[in-house]
Amino acid sequence: MIIQGSLRHSPSGRKRKTNAWKKAKPLEFVSQSIKTMTPTANEIPSMKTTSYKPMADTSYKVEESKNFTVAPAYNKGAYQVIPRGDVEWIGK
Repeated sequence: MIIQGSLRHSPSGRKRKTNAWKKAKPLEFVSQSIKTMTPTANEIPSMKTTSYKPMADTSYKVEESKNFTVAPAYNKGAYQVIPRGDVEWIGK
């Protein structure tokens, strides 16, 4: 008995994935010499080659943030930055 059908569709009519029919190409072997396998002191990728730079001074941010507070805006979920003098008017 000859059963005719499609390779792209299953007997129930659903479309099949076509990636399963493609063959993977075999990987080619590439030999490496001992010289390329052992890195020298100049070729280590984890070694930092740049000079040390200290972090910038951000202490002014701490002093300036003492003048403000963060609060939700009228129970809407968003936050607003309010000066310390206007804290009593946050929820109004």
